[in-house]
Amino acid sequence: MGGQTLVYGLGNIVPRILNYAILTFYYTRRFSVEQYGVITELYAYVAILLVILTYGLETGLFKFASEKRNLDSVFSTAFVSVLLTSFLFAIFILLAYKGIAGKINYGENPEYIYLLGVTVAIDAVTSIIFAKMRMQEKVRKFALMKILNVVLTVVLVLAFLEVMPQLFSAHTSMFYEKYLKNIEVGYVFIANLIASALLLIILLPEYRKIRFTPDKQLLRELLHYSLPLLIVGLAGMMNETIERILLRFFLPEKYNVLFEIGIYGANYRIALLMTLFIQMFRYAAEPFFFIHYAKDDAKEIYANILKYFIIFCLMIFLFVMVYLDWIKYFIDSKFYSGLHIVIIVLAANMILGILFNVNMWYKLTGKTFYGIYITGIGALLTVVLNILFIPKYSYLACAWIHLISNAVMMIITLLLGNKYYRIHYDYKRIGEIIAVAAGLYILFAITKSEIRGYTFLTGTLVLGSFIFYSIKREKLFTVFLRKAHEN
Repeated sequence: MGGQTLVYGLGNIVPRILNYAILTFYYTRRFSVEQYGVITELYAYVAILLVILTYGLETGLFKFASEKRNLDSVFSTAFVSVLLTSFLFAIFILLAYKGIAGKINYGENPEYIYLLGVTVAIDAVTSIIFAKMRMQEKVRKFALMKILNVVLTVVLVLAFLEVMPQLFSAHTSMFYEKYLKNIEVGYVFIANLIASALLLIILLPEYRKIRFTPDKQLLRELLHYSLPLLIVGLAGMMNETIERILLRFFLPEKYNVLFEIGIYGANYRIALLMTLFIQMFRYAAEPFFFIHYAKDDAKEIYANILKYFIIFCLMIFLFVMVYLDWIKYFIDSKFYSGLHIVIIVLAANMILGILFNVNMWYKLTGKTFYGIYITGIGALLTVVLNILFIPKYSYLACAWIHLISNAVMMIITLLLGNKYYRIHYDYKRIGEIIAVAAGLYILFAITKSEIRGYTFLTGTLVLGSFIFYSIKREKLFTVFLRKAHEN
């Protein structure tokens, strides 16, 4: 899996670095905190809608194709289903966007709703195509298309916000002055829509073998397996993003809502490396888990994967925290009041990554309804606790509740997994590894100085010590060199 992880990493790390490191860097300087809050809030809706519009069929594609079904037939059935529902959703948005905008307090900018609505409909369709690429192990093409999508977005954003105003300032245009000059944040959404549409067109060759008369029996089987995953995915995404929406409705009037959302969203982005690694791992690991499920040593492989996953997450955690005085320049200084949540978000995202590893048992065994219970509890916990604590603690409550909810879901998943698909994780060794990392970080925090050179040196020693410990204790070089040779 290491080789695929590396290439999938390019397909996810490179575009996300372009997206986060260029666009987040640019947005937090180009826009006010409140304007960045608009972007943060509305893309929370987009993330939830994308889960709804794919309704678990990505994982369903992996499951049925791994069972030696005809991949073209499975893909055609999933694709046509998502294409139809996405088309109907886009029509609904175009008819109802003004009413929706009013309900979520964007009545003054209803165009944001139809721009994002059509974009997410297109993205749902392309997500099925990307799932097929992953199943076929077309990792290079997958990476190239992901990178191209973000490059298009970056170019279009900069063209709209930087190049176009310069062009029209030199040649006065009444049309520009009246209709285009003050769009600002709207250009972000326009750029995303155009980039998504162009990608859909570029991927046309992938549609060649699609049969637009899908297998009805196969569709029923796919939906029977995948719809529970819709609820799982929806609850999971709510756990990750719903607090950005709840801030709008439950912060007292004394708060500037969009300011608070903007601060939270920008500092959440500093946990970039952890998020990137988890996404990279997830893209490679999900089909890998299904492919190896029938093998005799599958459970041993899964147990080792979790241990090594945690080691690399802890390396990322220490890297971000010991070099935070430099990494913080990733966002503009007007957002620094929220830096105290970075450590909480890193820990929460690490637990989320562990949760992905340990919840594979119900996907592998087809007991996806257990995922509903687990993520449902997490989502309920997230919503209730945020409603209770946002009024007093604002986005700080959001960060802590994100961590708590993920931890609760992880514990429940492990307990149920022990009953239905027991994997003998090496808890003792994992506990030791986490304790060493925590001890080293506490030592760093205690000895941290205002002298930045000293902080850099001690931070490097702490990170280096953990890497050295991990290599020696787990023989990482030997393990990964052996795996590379086997591949």
